[in-house]
Amino acid sequence: MRKFVIVLILLSIVFSLSAQQKSIRKAMAFSAILPGAGEIYTKNYNKAAVFLAVEAATIFSYFRLKNERQWAMDSYKQFAYSVTDVPKDSEDSYYQVIQNYFSSERYNENILRDARNYFIIYTNDPVGYEEYLDKYLVPEDQSWNWGNDRNWYKFRGLRRDKQDMEIYMKFAFAAAILNRFISVVDSAISAKRCNKQGQTISKFSIYPDIFKKELKVRYEYKF
Repeated sequence: MRKFVIVLILLSIVFSLSAQQKSIRKAMAFSAILPGAGEIYTKNYNKAAVFLAVEAATIFSYFRLKNERQWAMDSYKQFAYSVTDVPKDSEDSYYQVIQNYFSSERYNENILRDARNYFIIYTNDPVGYEEYLDKYLVPEDQSWNWGNDRNWYKFRGLRRDKQDMEIYMKFAFAAAILNRFISVVDSAISAKRCNKQGQTISKFSIYPDIFKKELKVRYEYKF
């Protein structure tokens, strides 16, 4: 009798271990690496296809927008060089300045006015005034003039195209992050649901039969 009880207990343990449990951590890790992978792990193939499709679309959009951004940068650099002789390897901050001002003369007039108002009139600091001018005034060899409003507006439009591409790239990146987050959460829920549906339940009980003067063994296995 004792041997039989031991065998039944061992069988109960084996059946419990052989249940196909899905690891929630693994499902979440798979989805964090590749959205939809956690759903494949939990055999939720329809949702996996959706997450994978969104991931492919966001990756394609990001690199397409990156190429469009580079094209816009090359375009405004070439245009600035052909119209105002601005070197193509200039810093982005310099391109921002020539975008905001029609000419270096107007820019320098603005710098002189601001410096005079603050350092001479407001703080009475001639030294600070000279240092500010040395730092922000555009020298002659870096001067520019768009010649007419049409050239200036065209350059500003090319710069806006580049800035728009950068904004769209951020949206694509955010969409990829959001897709991962949703897939991670969904894969965890799917794994938990899968385990709940396929949960193994085993019950083992021994009770005496007073009338027959014997022990009765009862074993239940549900899956």
